[in-house]
Amino acid sequence: MNERPDEGTLRAAVGLAGLAPSLFNVQPWRFELEAGALLLHVDRSRSLPVTDPHDRELTLSCGAALQHAVLAMHVLGWRVRVRRLPGAHVPDLLATVEVLGPQEASEAEIALAQAACSRHTDRAQYAPESVAGALLGELLQAGRHAGAEVAVLDGDRRYALARAFAKAAAVHGASQAYRDELAAWTGRASAHGEGMPQATAPQHGVQYGDLVIRDFGRVSAAHEEIGTARTVGSLLLISTATDDRLDQLRAGEAAGALLCTAEREGLAASPLSEAFEVERTRRDVAREVLGDAGYPQLAVRVGWPASGRRPPASPRRSVEDLLRGLGDDIRR
Repeated sequence: MNERPDEGTLRAAVGLAGLAPSLFNVQPWRFELEAGALLLHVDRSRSLPVTDPHDRELTLSCGAALQHAVLAMHVLGWRVRVRRLPGAHVPDLLATVEVLGPQEASEAEIALAQAACSRHTDRAQYAPESVAGALLGELLQAGRHAGAEVAVLDGDRRYALARAFAKAAAVHGASQAYRDELAAWTGRASAHGEGMPQATAPQHGVQYGDLVIRDFGRVSAAHEEIGTARTVGSLLLISTATDDRLDQLRAGEAAGALLCTAEREGLAASPLSEAFEVERTRRDVAREVLGDAGYPQLAVRVGWPASGRRPPASPRRSVEDLLRGLGDDIRR
């Protein structure tokens, strides 16, 4: 067997990485192909200056793409070493995935890669049956193994998180700049390969039980409550010890691993970030949920999918598009 993967293998890894979740499905990543390595860059042309002014969520999204890329390389038969933030001289280079040699993929990795291929965000209400504690424990372990802290929120901590989402939705609802930015990425035809198709958005102007989720319609100031807290599902919070770029990247990797694990187990899942896009509500979560002992990065709701429905997957950019603009010498 060759000691280095061929170009087709690296392109296949980019293809799986491109299925990772991202805010508004902007897919803010670019890749380089080098001899025996993948290089992951953040694509700042896809930044969201109103919603994500410090590019924190762009870094989170790229972390999820990194987790998908590493998983792909393992499944394709290669052992790799990841170097995160490898050089200050290339500030938008977030990671290199260097191939060390051949290895055989495990059954668990193959199952996770299959889950990454079929996974997509389900923003609907879930079935009222609760997720067993042992299964939630698997999700926590998957996220923690990637380098972030993950907790299931119940009682007062869940209430505090839900309240932060409601406050953040009100702030966004009053912001014309936010509404304009959201509208620019919502309702796009699948031919664009990016953005939020209307078919994947939740019903306009409602909240699920105790939780206000992002409104992709007119951004209402008031929401009609439908369902119950049980149909929201379980709420998980991904947090980090610091808020530096490395921890943000790790949090994204944790989100990718958690979401793939949820899909593998047949669960529906939806990342939630609106409460962390408003400075005041993010501070509230840090204080009231984490006791100022960490930085909230992303929440995820998980539950059993409602019977008889599965929302369509969001469109994706092509591998050629993800490699575009980096020079013919690294694409051929």
